[in-house]
Amino acid sequence: MRTLDADAGTAEIRFVDTRYGTDSHTYYNAEGVYEYDRITGELDRRPGEDWERDRVASHEGLRRPLLSLKINATETVIVEGTTAVRYTVTGIRDPDFAPANTATGHIIVAEEGYIAEFNITRGNEKFTRQTIYDVSEFGNATVSQPAWMPEE
Repeated sequence: MRTLDADAGTAEIRFVDTRYGTDSHTYYNAEGVYEYDRITGELDRRPGEDWERDRVASHEGLRRPLLSLKINATETVIVEGTTAVRYTVTGIRDPDFAPANTATGHIIVAEEGYIAEFNITRGNEKFTRQTIYDVSEFGNATVSQPAWMPEE
């Protein structure tokens, strides 16, 4: 989950990795960056740490894992009232240069160019990783201070 409130200058990212048992929630505001480990209950406070809203809201982190995939456009779909193309993932383009040598799933890209959704499983003989992403809402977002953030 990734949410940016441009008006308030706050953002949050939640990252869950079921294989390695991580679940972190990071909150960004004018005072700094605060990361809460939802499993251990530990809070990492980094007051004064500068963060860039473009980095938090960037699509670059989403695109990078998609670049090595073999894909085929398979159908046209509608996402949030706009036309999009659904691509089927058929493998890895150059498995000699990637940790995974197999990949399956799909990617949906709107005609405006944004990534609306993907669900990809990649792996090799030693691991399997599933990555899921979808846009839940467009428009204005509100990011309020999370309950785990201590009042100071």
